[in-house]
Amino acid sequence: MEEKFTIQELKNWIQKHEEEMLEDIRALVEIPSISEKGDEENPYGIYCTKVLKKMEEICTNWGFSIKNYENRCVETSFGSGEKKIGIWGHLDVVPAGEDWIYPPFMCTRKKNFLIGRGVQDNKGPVITFLYAMRFLKEVGFTPTVTFHQILGCNEEQGMEEVEYYLKMAGIPEFSIVTDCSFPVCCGEKGICKLKIQSSIVDKRIEYLQGGSSSNSVPDYAWALLDGKKREALGIAGHAAFPGKSKNAIGILCKHLTEQLPEERAVEFLAILGEEGYGKKAGINCEDEVSGTLTCNVGTAELKNERIEAEIDIRYPVTKSIEKILQRLESLMKKYGYVIKEFKDSPPYYISPENDMVDMLTHIYRKRMPGADCTPYIMGGGTYARKIPNAVGFGPGMNLEISHLDLPQGHGACHSADESQDIKKLEKALEIYVYAMVNISHYFESK
Repeated sequence: MEEKFTIQELKNWIQKHEEEMLEDIRALVEIPSISEKGDEENPYGIYCTKVLKKMEEICTNWGFSIKNYENRCVETSFGSGEKKIGIWGHLDVVPAGEDWIYPPFMCTRKKNFLIGRGVQDNKGPVITFLYAMRFLKEVGFTPTVTFHQILGCNEEQGMEEVEYYLKMAGIPEFSIVTDCSFPVCCGEKGICKLKIQSSIVDKRIEYLQGGSSSNSVPDYAWALLDGKKREALGIAGHAAFPGKSKNAIGILCKHLTEQLPEERAVEFLAILGEEGYGKKAGINCEDEVSGTLTCNVGTAELKNERIEAEIDIRYPVTKSIEKILQRLESLMKKYGYVIKEFKDSPPYYISPENDMVDMLTHIYRKRMPGADCTPYIMGGGTYARKIPNAVGFGPGMNLEISHLDLPQGHGACHSADESQDIKKLEKALEIYVYAMVNISHYFESK
C-alpha cells in the first residue's frame, strides 16, 4: 500500500485548514460540558448532550458518518476493514474553578495558543485526531482497518460510558486514547476515590467550603469562624501531578487549626492537604515502574455540623490499595473520620515490548527526532484503564507558556487558563496521520 501524500503536502494541508480546525475546537470549548447526573434523555446533563450534538455536526460537515449511543458517547468511523481500531477521547470537562484571567468557555487565542477549559483536556486533541482522519480521507487513503473515534462525556466522573459502549459495540482489536502526553503511555496508576465524613466539629466553625472536584487541586477555600470569613488561595492543578500545586483546603485548615488547636477534624485535612503525596498521613509509597503515590483533598464542605471531603489517591502499579487504606483509616479514626464511599480503579500495565507500543514509539521517534521516546506510566486516569489492549498516545507535549504572562499555576489542564499550543496540536496531527498509515500497514500483513 502506497502513501498517497508527501510530508510537505501534509504540512501544506494543515496550514490551509488551520483556521477551520481552530473554529471546530472553539465550538466545543464554548459549551460548558461538565458531566453531572442527568435524566434518561440527558444522562450526563444537557450541556454534555449539547456538546455531543455539536460533535455530530462537525463530523457531518467533513463527510463522516456518526452514531450516537443514547447521548453517552458518539462514534465516527473511517475505513471499511474488518478489524476495528478504537480512538478514544472525551468531550466532558472539569469545572472551571476560580481565578481565571480569560473566560473559561470562550476559547481565546493569544499568539499561537488557545486558552479555555478543554483545549488540552480533551477537546483540542479530539478535533486534532478528527482532522488527521479528514486529511487521509481527502487524499484518498483507504485503510485496511476501520478507525472508530469514540468520544464520551463521563470521563471526568467515572467513565460509565465506556462500559456502555463496549457492551453495545464490542471491544476494538486495539485502542489508542488521545488524552495524555507523547510518546506512548503503557500504564496508569491505580485510582482510589474516597468520600469521608468527620465527627461533629466545633460550633465556632459556621461554614467551610473548598474545591469543585476530587481530581483537581483546589485553588480557593473559605470558612466562617466566629462570624468572620477566612479565605485561602492555592495553586490549582491536576490531582495526579501535584508538584507545582498548592492545596487551598490544606492551607485554610492549617490556619483554622492555629485558632482551634483542639479541632481534630480540621487538623486532619491540614495534614492531608499540606503536600500532595500522603507523606504526613503515612501512606506514601513508590515503585521503580510507576513512581510515587499522590494524594489530593479535592473538596471539603461543612454539612450538618460535620465536614464531608473527597480524597483522590493515585497509587503505584505494584502496590496494594488495601494496605494503603489500612494505614489511612488508622489515622482517620484518631481524627474522627469515617469512609462513607469508596471507589477503586485498579492500575493497568502493558509491556513496552508489545508490538503496537513498539510501533507507535517508532512513529513518534521518526517524527520527533531527538525527543525522549521511552514509553512511560502516569498517574492520570484515562479510558485506557477501562479498555482491553489500549494505550495512551498524545497529543500532550511540554508547553512553554512563560510568554503568556499567566500567574503561577495557570495554564495546565484542570487549572485556570488552561492553554494549548496550536503548533504542537498541528505536530500531533502529523504524528496521528502516520500512526494511522502504519497501523493500517501492520494489520494488512496479519
